[in-house]
Amino acid sequence: METWDLDYPDGHRESWIKDAASGQFRLAYYNGLGPVDDQYSKPELAELVGARLCREDDATVLYPGLFRYSTVTGKPLSDPLASKAESWLPPFGRSHTADPFGMPGLRQTHINLALARTLLPEQDPGALLPLPPPGDYHFFVGNLAARRASLLAIEPRKGMLYLFRDSQSRWVEVRGQHQLLPESSLATSQWSLACPDAGRQQLYLPTDRGLALLDINILSLSYDLRLFPGRCMGAPVCFQGKQIFVPVIADGDKGGILQIATGDPSRIDPLEFKRCFLAEPFAASLVDQRRIIWLNRLGQLILKFDDTTQRPNSSFIPWPAGFQPCFQFGSPYRARDGVLWQLGFDQARGRYEYLTLAHNQPERQETASPRFGSGTINFTLETQLRSHPWLDPETVSDAGSRHIVAPLLESPNKSAFCVRIPWNQGADDLFSSQGKHAAVFRLVMEHGDIDFFMKKLTRPWLTRAFVYRHELYLYHPDFDRHIPGWKLLTC
Repeated sequence: METWDLDYPDGHRESWIKDAASGQFRLAYYNGLGPVDDQYSKPELAELVGARLCREDDATVLYPGLFRYSTVTGKPLSDPLASKAESWLPPFGRSHTADPFGMPGLRQTHINLALARTLLPEQDPGALLPLPPPGDYHFFVGNLAARRASLLAIEPRKGMLYLFRDSQSRWVEVRGQHQLLPESSLATSQWSLACPDAGRQQLYLPTDRGLALLDINILSLSYDLRLFPGRCMGAPVCFQGKQIFVPVIADGDKGGILQIATGDPSRIDPLEFKRCFLAEPFAASLVDQRRIIWLNRLGQLILKFDDTTQRPNSSFIPWPAGFQPCFQFGSPYRARDGVLWQLGFDQARGRYEYLTLAHNQPERQETASPRFGSGTINFTLETQLRSHPWLDPETVSDAGSRHIVAPLLESPNKSAFCVRIPWNQGADDLFSSQGKHAAVFRLVMEHGDIDFFMKKLTRPWLTRAFVYRHELYLYHPDFDRHIPGWKLLTC
């Protein structure tokens, strides 16, 4: 046996073992990943690591990507597949990198959503993925230090992780090498993960036993886990790719924000504040270039960074007396001037209103009815609002509507993935309904809407979307057979 250690121009390293008798190569380690699990076929492995495939002696053999000719026959080898980066961070696709055109934490993705106008809701989807084992999942897409992106299904309440095997169209468990991923009791709408770089293999997940740093090795179908103690009360945030922040409850009466340097996870700096502010889990985390805002039913936990030193300072702003935030209607509203507004109910006056976030003396705007929103897009019943959500539309096309449209995801091309739900009662009563709704899923675009899928579901507004290999997939815990998908058009 010979060992070949190879260095590539892009900086990654590979280690191969050559059999002295047959002359065949076997991959041992790639870019810090390995050893290779026996479940992988050679074509599948070639895609992941950019190896070259060849037929020799009626067998498929692998060669390192640096090789151009067969060492057995001397014939030229076919080119390896080109490397392609792809990412989707649950729940809405984008990372926590500040963006002047969007805000991480709002229901906004970085991928343009466009579908064929010929689609009809009665048609079968163009693609189908099998369901992972029973559970309630979030989906992650990233290269994870490989040349080709992989799809992960994460079940936070069970601490389970599965990888989709494209070649066999099935899910396989990714197992902990030394300890298992703890469970998280955060609600589906409260959970998300932090990822400094979807091209690498490290993910930060909130759990009830602390913030979990997963180092995923997709070649060995395993992960290493490092746990930073404390119960996570909200989603972790990766700020500018350099620091991870997460609100936690520690032993005793301690509570605060855990700060971890992504370049050196041994650097941990807790920011302490009163534990009473953490009595409720946080429903949302919003990020811009200078601050992070976590929202819960008690108020706003704000982390603001000094312009000169970049040191974070924490504060907590309780909601005004009698104001009850309504997170169930979607994201806060981000106005064109960048100001954030949260929908809530004024219990003293018996009305819905919006108030500005991150202000000790917030501005308030009364609204005739609650609006469903995803950040910049808002609906009242079936009418999309073209101005502030507290302003009544100039023209009402659905005064007698028996449906509600809720935007679930916005994209940069101003399209919105929405669900249309039959309902003839008050919008706030919808969330207590226990039955199934004949939901129609719609892509609202500038030049017309496309209804492309229909399904009877309980709480259809909890449907999650993700994009994998340029296909839009929809997932809901009620699905009992497949995860349907549709090919995205290039915008």
